[in-house]
Amino acid sequence: MLNIQSLQKLLPILVVAGCLVAVAPTATKADSLPGFTLFSGVDPSNQLSYRLDSGNRNTTDRYRLTIPGSKINRLGAAQIQITYPNYYKGKFDDKAVEVFVGDKAIPVQSVEWNRESQTLEINLAKRIKTKGDINVVLNNVQNPDGGGMYYFTCQVKSSAEFPVARYVGTWILSID
Repeated sequence: MLNIQSLQKLLPILVVAGCLVAVAPTATKADSLPGFTLFSGVDPSNQLSYRLDSGNRNTTDRYRLTIPGSKINRLGAAQIQITYPNYYKGKFDDKAVEVFVGDKAIPVQSVEWNRESQTLEINLAKRIKTKGDINVVLNNVQNPDGGGMYYFTCQVKSSAEFPVARYVGTWILSID
């Protein structure tokens, strides 16, 4: 049976143990976010924001790639081209690509994944003219077996009348 003296000796131990448990870091990994990148070779004004659901190698993932509205000129965007490096060995589900402006889904006409040229072309059903951010969501992505940094570049075509794609920026994805 515990008496007052044994409780007085036990109390400091319980307080210290409780503090250690409260301060210990949790080992959870929610959305993977881009960190601060030094010496990437990409001008900081051209680094685009992204989120990965897991960011772990050899897992099925969801990529949320953001194109700032300030990067889209007055002509808008009719096609979004994403180019990735040849050492990226992940797999895309070209039937599970979505495009949003804010919460509004933008209809996608077609998605063409060209493995040889390492490009993903997203043709929109209607040209986007917005000052809001465009979010490209790649669902059911199979992350590569090896981790690393992968530079995904983004180019935008305004319309068929202006067939030249212009560089918008680069997502520097990190897979653990």
